[in-house]
Amino acid sequence: MIKRKHIMLLLEWYDYRIHRGVAQVAREAGWQLNCPKDPVTNDGYLKDWKGDGCIALLQCRETLQYFRTHKIPLVDLGLGEHNLPIPRVVTDNREIGRLAAEHFRDHGYREVFALGPGNIRMYQERLDALREFMEEDGGSVTVLQSSENMQPGVIREMEQIAKKRGNRLEELSLGFFAYQDNMAAELISLCLRNELRVPENMAVLGVDNDDLVNAGLTVGLSSIETDQEGLGRLAANTLRGLLEQPARKAEATVIRHAPAEVVVRRSTDCYAVRNPLVSDALHWIQNNFHTGIQATDVAEAMGVTQQGLQKAFAANYSRSPGQEIRYQRIQSVAHLLSCTTATLEDIAENCGYYSVDTLINSFKTEYGTTPGKYRKMKQQERDR
Repeated sequence: MIKRKHIMLLLEWYDYRIHRGVAQVAREAGWQLNCPKDPVTNDGYLKDWKGDGCIALLQCRETLQYFRTHKIPLVDLGLGEHNLPIPRVVTDNREIGRLAAEHFRDHGYREVFALGPGNIRMYQERLDALREFMEEDGGSVTVLQSSENMQPGVIREMEQIAKKRGNRLEELSLGFFAYQDNMAAELISLCLRNELRVPENMAVLGVDNDDLVNAGLTVGLSSIETDQEGLGRLAANTLRGLLEQPARKAEATVIRHAPAEVVVRRSTDCYAVRNPLVSDALHWIQNNFHTGIQATDVAEAMGVTQQGLQKAFAANYSRSPGQEIRYQRIQSVAHLLSCTTATLEDIAENCGYYSVDTLINSFKTEYGTTPGKYRKMKQQERDR
């Protein structure tokens, strides 16, 4: 008789999406999965627990001590400091930083603000990557010194920075990267209480795309989708590998789970360009690129000559009108390839391309691969 395996999911901060991902694999593997939701009593749960494996976020001292003395198959979901020879499954924080930098740059932000990361390694990795990719393209990251939490002092420090630069904060258009969505939500509340407009004065980007956090906001939060459900599946499959090969010695490896994309909502729906013509043109392109427009159509819609529009873009933005149209189209293609099963004919029609061949050639130029291979790669990432 095959013995049923009893597995514990021990989250010292709970996320239902991780739970759901682990549960999917547990169902496939025939595990009995338990997930206690009171981290204060973890020590009590573990004391009398007789299980076969565990997926845990190892931070609590008592929890760490238990797993130092009880040698069971274990996967860690965090980056806490310990010397246990076990695999870790965590988000790819460098890729999160890259996506954040790309998103801000695409909206015209040359400088992005962030809080200090404190002693949290996950935050430090995201900050380091954000800085690397912003500076790669001539941008910068300013780390606030007043607090590591979203407190009123954050706004006061930014007001002082603006004053030193000869401006009032409410006159500026700034980008702010929050390490996770709760932090971003707190910043939006601070901005609204201080009569700062989001996104016009402060464009706010979070991480994790937490639908519960977003549901409580009056300004929709743009956020990097980290695919927590996929993270849970990857962790569970990693544990499954350990259970199915008990003779294999566990190693202290770090497995990185890639984020999916930036989910754009109102909190970053703004271009950090002071020229009103360029700002209006960018929003018009964003709303009309799918109709097959060209740069001449943008100039006509703005009521200016094409030469005048080109000159304004050259002085105030990183791309020309034509380049922006092509960029918006190809980004939309990539999104549809990742998230739908639409045919290339339908995607071409919905993204403003006159033929599938034009779409394929444009996509290969931008991404270095074919649309079909890109879709397959994204599908494999989701299925891991």
